[in-house]
Order: sequence, then C-alpha cells, then structure tokens
Amino acid sequence: MFAIYIVPAVVFFGMTIAAVRVSNKGLLLPIERGAWILPGLVYTLVPALVWKLEMTMPPKGLLNLIDPVLVALLCWFVFVGRISLAIKRPDINRQAAYATIALNMAIGAAALFLIPPLPQ
Repeated sequence: MFAIYIVPAVVFFGMTIAAVRVSNKGLLLPIERGAWILPGLVYTLVPALVWKLEMTMPPKGLLNLIDPVLVALLCWFVFVGRISLAIKRPDINRQAAYATIALNMAIGAAALFLIPPLPQ
C-alpha cells in the first residue's frame, strides 16, 4: 500500500515543491521537504498497529487500491492550500506548515476508517 501512495505523492508533491523552490520565495520549511511521506506511513502502519492490538477495522478489498491515491491527492490539496496561504500571509507560514503536517497525517488515518469498502 505504501508503494501505491508513493507514486502519486512523488508526482503531486514533487512538482509543487519544485515550483516553490524555483520561485525562490523561501516558503518551505526544511521539515516539509520530507513530511509529504508521513501520510503514507500512517496509512500503511495503522493497520499493522490495529492488527497487533487485536482490534478490527472495516473490511477492505483489492478494489480499494484507489484509497492511497485518494490520500495522496487530498494531502496535496491541503499542501497547495498551505502554500497559497503562505504567499498571502507569510507571517503565519511556520504555524500553517506544522498544522498542515498534522492534518495530512489525520487524513491518512481517517482514510482507513471513513472510506467505505468498494463492492466486490
């Protein structure tokens, strides 16, 4: 599942980070260069943690392979919104960056529990 997240995330986040770096505005914090991978880790590791704690999760099938792509897309929308906010209000750039990282990890975890399984 992690590999299915990585491919669209590299495309979405990579092109956005490259565009921001080319603009030389200094909007990205150093932690954000690698924080795009955290939602994929959360999406991958939460089921392992739930299994280890002997809990149950909503059933997912192979047709739910679109979920990691959806997580990457939603997290990218949040990231692009944060970049546009940083352009308009640079004084809250740091707070917005950390809030974006937390929100992206919440999106990764929420996708596991809130996206219903597709019919088989």
